[in-house]
Amino acid sequence: MRVLVIGGSGLFGRKTVLHLLQDKDVTSVTSMDVAPPKEWFMKEIDSYKDRFHFVRGDVSQLEDILNAIKLYPVDGLVNWAFVMRDLNTQPRLSTLVNALGMCNAFEAGRLMGVNRVVYASSETVYGPQDKYGDREVVEDDQLYPSHSYAVCKRFAEILADQYSTLYGMKFTGVRPTIGYGHGGVSPAQYWSDMPSFAAVGKPYAMEMDGTSLSSLVCADDLGDFTTRLIKAPSSPYPVYNVGGPPKNARDLAEVVKKYIPDAQITFGTRQPPGGGRGGLPWKVSMARSIADFGFSCMPIEKAVLIHINDARTEAGLKPIKG
Repeated sequence: MRVLVIGGSGLFGRKTVLHLLQDKDVTSVTSMDVAPPKEWFMKEIDSYKDRFHFVRGDVSQLEDILNAIKLYPVDGLVNWAFVMRDLNTQPRLSTLVNALGMCNAFEAGRLMGVNRVVYASSETVYGPQDKYGDREVVEDDQLYPSHSYAVCKRFAEILADQYSTLYGMKFTGVRPTIGYGHGGVSPAQYWSDMPSFAAVGKPYAMEMDGTSLSSLVCADDLGDFTTRLIKAPSSPYPVYNVGGPPKNARDLAEVVKKYIPDAQITFGTRQPPGGGRGGLPWKVSMARSIADFGFSCMPIEKAVLIHINDARTEAGLKPIKG
């Protein structure tokens, strides 16, 4: 199988590239992004370099995606290109990437005969946890997207259904919870920064008290699940939740200190709004992904060790053994 990963230089994209390259059934992986992969990541995939291609391109430009597929024909397309952190300060950029960019990815697949597509949705389509009470959110629940990013993700799901109905394409949307990993960029930046700082001996301080609960998914989990999805001819359901059990920043600090006992991590006294009970869903069901693909998120201890060692690899330091 040959796969194009749009947004392949980002956190989720590069981990998807890595997992695809590690799969013997995948003969070629093409990454398209506005910037090339990090040098440390290129070293990590050096043994697979004969099966890897990079094409510079912008998801908001349909011609760029068509060009990538023309240069390196593919059987499957993954779109991990999105803008989240700057969505409130750059609304036009957010619209170009999150709405038009998604449509471009789908349209390029249609025009080039790539019928298998996996794309990034988000848990933000659900709205806050308090809409569902003290239970796990499931894919068939009523959705309450309340900001532009969430609306764009819901729009992507509607668009995928239209393309499927009109053109017979096979789509699967992934609804990740809060994603983290070395180099991650998001509004909840501490999930990615805390392990990365500690990994290279830098102190990390939070103003918040670290008690707010979240469901987490590491980038390697998304790379693994995306690989399973794109290899399947189709999926029994159009969307899948991906996220682990509730954790808070103090839980994360405890795991980091398991590997780096002298890590300097401090918390402030500022409490989260509403006691941390009004934000994104922190109870998310993965029953559907387990039943259909035998997939569940790895324990946070394993994910954090990978995270730490990615940071150490970029810094030229030796990995820590688990």
